[in-house]
Formats: sequence, structure tokens, C-alpha cells
Amino acid sequence: MTRPAVDHELRSIIDQLPKVELHVHLEGSIRPETLSRIARRNSRDIGALSVDEIRELFRFRDFFHFTQLFEQCVDALRDPRDFEQITTELGLAAHAQQVRYLEVTFTPGMHHRARGIGVDEQLDAVAAGAAEVYRQTGVRMRFILDHVRGDGEQECLQTAQWCHDGRRHGVVALGLGGFEPGRPASLFAEAITWAGAHGVPFVPHAGEAVGPEGVWDCLRFDPPRIGHGVRAAEDPELLTTLRDRNVVLEICPTSNLRTGVVADLADHPLPRIRAAGVPFTLNSDDPSMFHTDVTTEYRLAAEQFGLTLAELAGVTRTGVDAALLSGAERADLRADVDARLAALGL
Repeated sequence: MTRPAVDHELRSIIDQLPKVELHVHLEGSIRPETLSRIARRNSRDIGALSVDEIRELFRFRDFFHFTQLFEQCVDALRDPRDFEQITTELGLAAHAQQVRYLEVTFTPGMHHRARGIGVDEQLDAVAAGAAEVYRQTGVRMRFILDHVRGDGEQECLQTAQWCHDGRRHGVVALGLGGFEPGRPASLFAEAITWAGAHGVPFVPHAGEAVGPEGVWDCLRFDPPRIGHGVRAAEDPELLTTLRDRNVVLEICPTSNLRTGVVADLADHPLPRIRAAGVPFTLNSDDPSMFHTDVTTEYRLAAEQFGLTLAELAGVTRTGVDAALLSGAERADLRADVDARLAALGL
């Protein structure tokens, strides 16, 4: 049954809620206007150059189609200044939605191996963008370096090394994304184990294009969070394990709809995950490609799934607890978020 739309007053308060976003892809945040300018500047043919043509490209059939489109569009990125620009734009857009902290996933190996852009240059660029965002807004940005499942173990080891060496640039974790079927996390055990031994957490995507087995496979590596993980709802024992181990799911409802993980939001497993007591956050994933943002996901959680303002405030607090920050930085973020929630009576 479709719930009534949230009223104007509730929508206004949701817009003002402080937020933490832990699952957003840098490459998937590029605005059509910016992608058009970058493609022209770099003389790249991505199959569309006008803003309207790019928007038309962003129509999805299924998850595999999305991964192909993602790679096609990011082919336009050719220069470190492109990365600085899109990082700054993402951070400023997040600030406008009251996001107080942002963990951004991006895929340096894809740009390095396919286009020869040095990883140090990429990290310098995103760090410069993050520094500019912090200077203007006080919003902190950190980075997760993603390994694409289609690449091999040696490439994953290289990404793990980049994560370790990139901590001075604000890198906080090793990610694992890409097309999930047939490519479980255990294929990359050596790299994941190496990263953990060197103090780099592992935060994979899982339980999106495959079922609970994908999440179970990741749990052997003790991840603090799992991107998506929604198909864990098909296995009550897995939900209990996630709850008991306090593994946070980074839930992205609109993304799940766009990529065909769910056919309709009415079928989304968030209510079962919530009822089982599994901690979760709300996120936009690829906001430009999916025509959403984190505020829209908060509104959707209220409208479609009935979360109250107090529960939405709890989602933000879960994000603070799950952020990959030092103790002092987390304490600062918690104080900031709590003060803003208190001002809203939450």
C-alpha cells in the first residue's frame, strides 16, 4: 500500500536535518552540465555532449547496463583538475543538504589503467577539492578507494596499497564494487587481508545483484559496514548476525530501484531490515545518474517506509558512529550533529 506523501512541515524539517552520507560514488555524482563541459574540454565523445542528451543516457535497464554506462561516462575524465572539480561540486551540493560528513567512493585504478592518470595525481586532486569544501563549509570529506570486481587479485592488491599510502590524502578504506555475480569478496582475500593487517578497513558492496551468500562471504573479513546488503533480508539468520555484530548497511533505496534490485519501492526490504534491528544509513549512491540525493532518500524513508523524524535522526547518528574517523574527529562530528538535532527538538 502506498503511503501518503509527507506534509510540507515534515518535509521542511527533513530538509533541515543534519545528515551523514557514507555511500556515494564520486564518478556517479557528476552533474550532466559538468560532464558536458569536461567532455568538451577533453575532446571526448561519450555518445552525447548536450546536457539533454546526457540526461537521456541516464536511463537504466538493469544493473549490468548501469555498470557499462558508468564506465562510458567516466571516460570523459582525463585530467586531475576534473577530479578536483567534481569533488568540490559534490561537497558543496552535500553541504546544501545539511550533510555534515561525507565518505566518497571512487575508483582510481579505472582511471589509471585505462587512461594513464597517476594515482598520486588523482589523490592530490580529490584532497584539494575536499580541502576547498572544508574551507568554505566546514564539511569533512574522506575517501574509499574502490576495486572493481572485474579486475584481478593483483590489481586489488595494488588498490589496497594505494589505500594504505593514501591515508594522508584522507583515504579511509578499501572498497569492492562492480558486477557482483560470480565475483565474491573471497576472490580477493589476499588483498583484503593485507589491507586489514595494515590498518585499512574493508567496506564492500554486497547483497545487491546476488543474494545473502554475497553478504555472508564478506563477513569473513569483518567489515564494519556493507554497501547495500539489502538482500540479507532474505535470510533471517543473516539479519540476526548483522545485528549482533553491529555491521551497518549502507542502504540506497532509489539506487536499488534504478538498477532493478527491486521492481517497486513497495517491495524494498528496508522494513524487514529495520524490524530486525540491523543498523543502517541512507545514501544516494550515484546521485546524478539516479536522479536523487541524500535528502530525497530521507524523504523517501519517511514517505514510503514510515520512518519518524526521531528515527531519521537515529539514522544520522548511526552514520556518525559508523564513520571511519579518529576518536577526536568523531567526537567533534557527534557534537556538531547533536547540537543541530537539538535545535530541531530531536
